[in-house]
Amino acid sequence: MNTCLCGNPVEQEGALCERCSALQILGLDSDASHRQVESTYRLLVKVWHPDRFQNDPKLKEAADEKLKSINAAHAYLESIPHTRPRRRAAKKPPTQEVAVRPTSKSRPGVFDPALASGILLRGLILLVGLAVPLLLFMGLDGWLSSNSATAGFYARYRSQLLFALHVNTDAAKQRVEQKLHGLTPGLPATDPVPVQPNPVATSASDATSTITVPVPHVPMPYVTVGLSPAEVASVMGPPASATADMLRYRNATFYLRNGGVVGWKVDPSLIPLRVKLWPSGHLDPHLANFTVGSSKNDVIALQGTPTLLADNKFAYGRSEVFFEGGRVIGWNDNHGSERLHVAPR
Repeated sequence: MNTCLCGNPVEQEGALCERCSALQILGLDSDASHRQVESTYRLLVKVWHPDRFQNDPKLKEAADEKLKSINAAHAYLESIPHTRPRRRAAKKPPTQEVAVRPTSKSRPGVFDPALASGILLRGLILLVGLAVPLLLFMGLDGWLSSNSATAGFYARYRSQLLFALHVNTDAAKQRVEQKLHGLTPGLPATDPVPVQPNPVATSASDATSTITVPVPHVPMPYVTVGLSPAEVASVMGPPASATADMLRYRNATFYLRNGGVVGWKVDPSLIPLRVKLWPSGHLDPHLANFTVGSSKNDVIALQGTPTLLADNKFAYGRSEVFFEGGRVIGWNDNHGSERLHVAPR
């Protein structure tokens, strides 16, 4: 019996266990928390709801199949106990009060030159300790960005890294502000986020069969297909210009159809790269490359989110993949940009 990367046994064909396969359908890693599973599931149900594609029967049918797999993956993750980790509070050792006899260094109003110089020395050591890694990172970042052999893939990795840092910084800032509101009586209390009912489809084949559950507001971390202009603005901010068919930013352009995103063109140097595209349907766990006749789903599974998303072309930096009828008909593998996972001819 094979073993998954997470350590669980694999009881079926493939390299992933059932839990990791379900998380992969939701676009999550094997260490995703229950909160991440729930927030991602609600976002995917909204993005892939068949009602968003009423004007395109093919897209509606594809969304229906995608929603089935999303609901099945979520139902399986809800049925196993280890998707809801519980942490036990650590017992704190009893504290003992120690009497401190006041000295000349601790008496208020007495300036101690030795104490001041010690604080200044520690501050200088801390400043140097922070400056050296920052200078090394800036030098390495400049070399990887200017090197033609690494610039393509490093731009995407750098965008994702800085975006994750941006999200974590905002979350930490919100936690600190909430604690300050609780500790400082003079500060105005922050209004709690209103809980609004959100329809969640229980059956992809019957779009009218829904249940209403309370869902807290979760800001979207990226733009994907099907989002409205208002939802794009919640991620990217106000656009520089906007029409019925296009939202234009300094380093990104989003194409609209029937009030929803259908494609984009994003500069690989955009920090952060706030777009995301998931493969849909069944994925071959042994897929290693694509070739002529491969589907768009295979290309997305291998290459990830493209910087250019159009009906008949994907681009990854300066590398391009061309489609006709949803199937690969050719490509341009630019060695100075991100390499394509294509089968040898």
